[in-house]
Amino acid sequence: MSLPRMIRIILFLSLVSVLLCSCTSPASTSPIPSKQAPAQLSEPADKVELVFFHRPRRCEACIFAEQRIGYIVKTFFGDELQSGKLTLEVYDLGDKKSAATASKYGAIGTQLFINAIEDGVDHIRHIQEIWYWGCIDNESVFDETVKNIIQKALYGR
Repeated sequence: MSLPRMIRIILFLSLVSVLLCSCTSPASTSPIPSKQAPAQLSEPADKVELVFFHRPRRCEACIFAEQRIGYIVKTFFGDELQSGKLTLEVYDLGDKKSAATASKYGAIGTQLFINAIEDGVDHIRHIQEIWYWGCIDNESVFDETVKNIIQKALYGR
């Protein structure tokens, strides 16, 4: 085998391994199952589920996001959490027990979803705006973004 061909094979395998082991979420939005209504509500939801998915191999941004989201929910929405109006669930996509929930939300990577349930109908939204270059370097912007998203789901606009 020639040296240039070996280099191409090594580069190709490196690229494939980076793509398969990547911790960040994909650029496109996840599909919303057909029985769900659009995620934009103007009225307060009956219940709000905040659902965070992660891959088995986790990067610094993934761990940061989970920790900050937990902090925000406990600090600013303790009453709603206590009453059951708001829930926070974290799922490892490598765990077979997470498969049904991941399918419901269309999760395929490290992603945050909010499900505003109104009259028994799911209004699932994939929260992409928390993932930006340097998100772990700007804790206050991250926190405010997540807090505002939860408030809108809980109390409408």
